[in-house]
Amino acid sequence: MKPIIPLLVIAFPVLGLLGCARQGAPPAKPPAPTETFRADDALPGDGFVSGWKTVPGSYIYSASPDELWKIYDGAAPGLVNDGGREAATYGYENSEGGADKSLRVFVIRFVDRPHALAYLEKEIEGAKGEEKLRGVDAGYIFDKGKAPWARFVLGRYQVSINWEGSDDDSGSATLDAVRAVAAKVPGE
Repeated sequence: MKPIIPLLVIAFPVLGLLGCARQGAPPAKPPAPTETFRADDALPGDGFVSGWKTVPGSYIYSASPDELWKIYDGAAPGLVNDGGREAATYGYENSEGGADKSLRVFVIRFVDRPHALAYLEKEIEGAKGEEKLRGVDAGYIFDKGKAPWARFVLGRYQVSINWEGSDDDSGSATLDAVRAVAAKVPGE
């Protein structure tokens, strides 16, 4: 027991000094937040409405601002400057009934909701024939019944849906896609 006492006599002051030094040190940096919901998580899966399937090979996803050109080509620097941080897109088709029906869904994650809303305003500037979408923070469907396209914001996600096929039921399918995406995006 006697050899332990000198060790304790030395250990306590050393531990005390370390504790004092630790108190004076700046607090440790908190860990960087990780994204739990990504842009591609908002894309509807096969069968979001009966008959609709993803187009093979149509999926493009970018996790970093440096690679947004894969989707937005020359517009990527502007998108990054507008607060865009991540994007994903998928094509969908439905050949039930022999009609050629297809649409594309784009999802962009922005740094925050105000950036997403500002980008929405840029996207729809000058567009005519809009009908307000329900169940979203802001957004519209345009040219319903012809070749509709929709733009809307949920939280910090801005979503674009473009009709690419020809069919009388195009407005309904586009609204189904809007609902499918809106059901997946988390409230913020």
